[in-house]
Amino acid sequence: MKPTFIDFEASSLAPNGWPIEVGVAWRKNGTIAVESKLIRPEPSWSMDDWHSESEAVHGIPRADLDNAEPAEDVAIWLREKLQGKLVVCDAPEFDQRWLDRLMQTIGGAPEIKIDDFDRVAWWAFSEMDGRIAPGRLHRVYETLVNEKTVHRAGDDAAKLARAWLAGCQVDE
Repeated sequence: MKPTFIDFEASSLAPNGWPIEVGVAWRKNGTIAVESKLIRPEPSWSMDDWHSESEAVHGIPRADLDNAEPAEDVAIWLREKLQGKLVVCDAPEFDQRWLDRLMQTIGGAPEIKIDDFDRVAWWAFSEMDGRIAPGRLHRVYETLVNEKTVHRAGDDAAKLARAWLAGCQVDE
């Protein structure tokens, strides 16, 4: 199964932080397709959980979210994108929390579980006998190390997808 990669930017890393941007990326005909959306906060999400430190990292001003799509609309779009897919990210403990928070706006989507990039990469780029395929796995992590993390959801999801694609290259 081809993975779909996801990344969120959030109001903060605090337990009550909420998602402000989501990006998804996947392999499509040998290239990477990517989509992302800013998220207008739900009225029930506390503005006390907006942290200027997080804004400094992702560079998304709070005011930009006022004109974003409503959280409920983004949740419906995302559910359609992810249902039945292997969803992967590099920080599942945070991204699952933000996905769940977003999905609560439409009554939840417990069937969407995010898996850990490292775990899935080690499994996918191993030989049938369980030994890793070092050339392929090396290309995955070399690609990750050599690309800048920009802290925008679409770009960061695409970075994971490009690393995966590098690992899919056939060894000579």
